[in-house]
Amino acid sequence: MTGSGERQGPAQDRFHGQKPNRGLVGRRDGGERTGRARSAGGSGPASESGGHTGRRAAGDPADPCPPGEQAAGRAPRGPLGAEAPGEHADRWCLSPGEGAELFADAEWRRAVVLGDSIADSVGMTVVPGWARAPWTDRVAAALREARPGFACLHPRGRRDLPLSHVRSTQLADALGFGADLALLSCGAAELRAASFEPDVIEMELGRILAALRSAACRTVLVVTPFDLASAGSPPAARRSAVRARQRLLVERVESVALRHGCVAVDLAAYGGAAASGLWGTRPGRLSSRGHALAAAAVVRTLGGLPRT
Repeated sequence: MTGSGERQGPAQDRFHGQKPNRGLVGRRDGGERTGRARSAGGSGPASESGGHTGRRAAGDPADPCPPGEQAAGRAPRGPLGAEAPGEHADRWCLSPGEGAELFADAEWRRAVVLGDSIADSVGMTVVPGWARAPWTDRVAAALREARPGFACLHPRGRRDLPLSHVRSTQLADALGFGADLALLSCGAAELRAASFEPDVIEMELGRILAALRSAACRTVLVVTPFDLASAGSPPAARRSAVRARQRLLVERVESVALRHGCVAVDLAAYGGAAASGLWGTRPGRLSSRGHALAAAAVVRTLGGLPRT
């Protein structure tokens, strides 16, 4: 499958030469999806295990939402089963059943999530009406709703984990899991670092993507953060510097993703009303609405990829 909608030849080349998907996707009031000119590319699944609970494959006995629950018609336990009226009325978030519809013909069976702890619920500020669930759990739940038994591995990450540490501490487990879908959340640590080294970012990202693509992963999605300059209240000069870094980061990530036949998602492309309330009270931590919006970007991008 590709990010541009074109079918490719052999399986190992089906992404080759494709640009990252850059369509910001929302939903009209009636539930119909609508695109906007600029924005978030692709994203991938996530772990039902919850990033803060340690390394575990979703579907294990300790998993908070075993695959059979949705198949049996029961609401999942925990935050994914909570009422979320704000989300249901928010066109930038998923409507009930939307993910299952988009994934009805998806062929993925196993997913792995890599990256730092920005993908988990630790320190999440809950916006009333938006469920307290990490975006990775939300994506995994949508995939599992369409395909009960879907498995997901989410190695425990820590905050500000640079790509070099993702490669050295998470990649081996990810490759051993045999996932056919991988989601890599990256860039936040590099943007916050004292020095910004885009060449190092490009090199480390390339090494990770090459390893994933040469293994079992047919689809790899790289997700870069929402606008970090809008997190908290940094001085104007600091905001300008962070945004300049982030523009360069996105350019490099998209270039590497294209080179390795992967899909890139630029969450910073969300602006205006869509970007309201994305960040929590803790620095650099998404709110429950931020997680809901990130999950929608991922699910809609994955759902829009052509099937092979």
